[in-house]
Amino acid sequence: MKSINTIFSLLLFLSFAIAQVPKEKALLWKISGNGIKEPSYLYGTIHLMCPDKIKIDSLLLQSFDATKQLYLEVNTSDPEMMSKTMKGMLMDGGQSLENLVSKADYDSMSHIFMDKASMPILFMAKAKPILLMSAVFPSLLGCAPEGWESKFGEMAKDRKMTLKGLETIEYQLKVLDTIPYKKQALMLKEFLYSLDSTKKSFDEMLAVYLQKDINGLYEMTVKDPDFGNYEALMLDNRNKNWIPVIAAAAKEKPSFFAVGAAHLGGEKGVISLLRKKGFKVTPTN
Repeated sequence: MKSINTIFSLLLFLSFAIAQVPKEKALLWKISGNGIKEPSYLYGTIHLMCPDKIKIDSLLLQSFDATKQLYLEVNTSDPEMMSKTMKGMLMDGGQSLENLVSKADYDSMSHIFMDKASMPILFMAKAKPILLMSAVFPSLLGCAPEGWESKFGEMAKDRKMTLKGLETIEYQLKVLDTIPYKKQALMLKEFLYSLDSTKKSFDEMLAVYLQKDINGLYEMTVKDPDFGNYEALMLDNRNKNWIPVIAAAAKEKPSFFAVGAAHLGGEKGVISLLRKKGFKVTPTN
C-alpha cells in the first residue's frame, strides 16, 4: 500500500509539473495573482537580430506603458557597465587563445576572424573564447545587429523608468568560467570553421523565435551539442535565481521583465517556475 501511495504521489507531482509548462506560442506574458495588485509583464527576447526585425506593436507598447520599472537580465544603464564588462571578459590567469589551440588552428582562426570581424583576433585573444563569436555575428547577419534590450532600455529612458537587472554583469560573465576554456576554444574553432551551417542554424532559430514558439526555441537551445551540456549553468540555475527577484519586484510595482526567450520554455523555465510559486502567467499575444 505504501508503494502505491508513493507512486500515486509521484504521478500527481509529475502532472502538476507538466501542467505548469507553457503550451501557447507567445512572447509577451502577463503576470498576476499571488499578491500582485497590478499586473506585470514578461517578454522573451533574442539578443542579436537585425533592427528591421525588432517591431514594437500596439499591444507590446500598451503593456510596457502599463508598468513602472524595467528589469533586463543585467542593468545596462549601470555607468560602470563597460569597465565591469571589460574586466569580466578576460580569462582567469592571463590565459590566451593561442595557448588553447594548435598553432595551425590559431593561424586559420585568425584569418577567418579578421575577414569576418574586421579586427585582428589578437585584440581579443585573452577574452573568454566563447565571447569572440559575437564579433562575427554582424557579418553573418548582414547587418549591424541590435538587441531588444537596447530598444527597451531606450524606451525606459524616454519614460524616466527605473532600469534594473535580474543579475549582475559580473555574475553573468563569471558563469562562463564554468565552461573550460579549452572547450570554449574548441567551440569557437568549430564556429569559425562552419560559418555557413552556423548561419543556417541561426536563421532556423530566428524563424522559430518569430513564430513566438518559446518551447521550440528552448528545445533547440538545449539540444545544441555544445550548449546542451551546460543547460543547468546557462539556463536552469539562472532561472531559479531570478524567480524571487521577479516575485518581489512584481509585488512592489507593475514591472516589465525582458529576458532571452529560451529562458521561458520548459519545465524549469521562468514561466513554469512562476506558476509553481502560485502566480498566474498568461499569454497576451
